[in-house]
Amino acid sequence: DIVATCCEIGGIPIPSNLEGESFLSLLRGERTRRQRPIFWEHQGNCAVRDGKWKLVYGRCEDNDEGWELYDMSKDRTELHNLASQNKDRVEQMIHMWKEWADRVGVKPWPLHPIPEGEKDWSNLPWLW
Repeated sequence: DIVATCCEIGGIPIPSNLEGESFLSLLRGERTRRQRPIFWEHQGNCAVRDGKWKLVYGRCEDNDEGWELYDMSKDRTELHNLASQNKDRVEQMIHMWKEWADRVGVKPWPLHPIPEGEKDWSNLPWLW
């Protein structure tokens, strides 16, 4: 999305193989709707946003509940996990995320094995 926005600001055509969408209209204060879902991954934390739905997987959670689903139109602070009531939606969005991850080459986390007895400090940057 950032690259697409920069292209639009610079008057450069957005490459057809770029999956991102420009958000220049938002910067101008205009209302807009995404045409496609948005996906992301950072250090093993995964998410997809599709319309009002946001599916997240946090690798650094203490529990092993896996994917969580939120209705962002009603729960902007992500307090009410709706995954158990919307299993078909969860499975569909997991499939979408995995297709995207394969398409763009998301690597499994951690990138390198963590030696036995060592802690994965990557999600605790304040302790570096």
